[in-house]
Amino acid sequence: TLFYTKIHNEFFIFLGVALHYTIHQIKKEVVFYAKLLDKKGLVNPLEGNISIYDRDSNKLYITPSGTRKSLLTEKDIAVLQDGEQIEGYLKRSSEYLLHEAALKARPDCNAVVHTHAPYLTAFAYCNKDIKLRCSSTFALLFEDIPCLSYGQPGTKDIANGIEDAIKEHDLILLGNHGCLTVAPTLEKAIAILEAGEEVMKIYTIASSIGTIKNISNDEWEKMCNEHPGSKRNRYKRKE
Repeated sequence: TLFYTKIHNEFFIFLGVALHYTIHQIKKEVVFYAKLLDKKGLVNPLEGNISIYDRDSNKLYITPSGTRKSLLTEKDIAVLQDGEQIEGYLKRSSEYLLHEAALKARPDCNAVVHTHAPYLTAFAYCNKDIKLRCSSTFALLFEDIPCLSYGQPGTKDIANGIEDAIKEHDLILLGNHGCLTVAPTLEKAIAILEAGEEVMKIYTIASSIGTIKNISNDEWEKMCNEHPGSKRNRYKRKE
């Protein structure tokens, strides 16, 4: 009995240590990538938020509201469970409802990045879907980027239409507001954002130089259908 009790107690001590390590690692990751986005100029103190959702514990780890990302610490990260903040020295981001809606719509994803990346957001201000045919990178990663209609920030309305839009898109625009990416990890979600922003930056520069030449429809379809890394083939593997 004493041996059993000892093993039993040590097991739960081990679980406690492992859980603490997991929480620490998640917060550390959120802080790291928030600072990375700040360094790249893709967020500012008043705009942009990122999160990781731990589906096992039903906890959302999200950056706080109105805080300079370069100064964040692990203690600042807000932890939410069932919509209520249960940890964190600072108040949760006002866009947590947007993150929750995106994660609900994409159960294959555990990370959300919402920013006002300039070149992508310029299209959001125009309420325009992005449908380029001049970039092989755009073809393989996105094919198109839909733009949701305007919804009031900080309310559930900002996520209106997100379920359909994000079903087969890892990057979407939010009308008159910004953009949002989802992925299984923060690393991948931010990589998607960076790639999309870079393509739109190049497109804007190219537009100022002269007439942009599109890839032919036949070549476009061939690339999207046959390339193993294309969006079409990535989503086929998920099914």
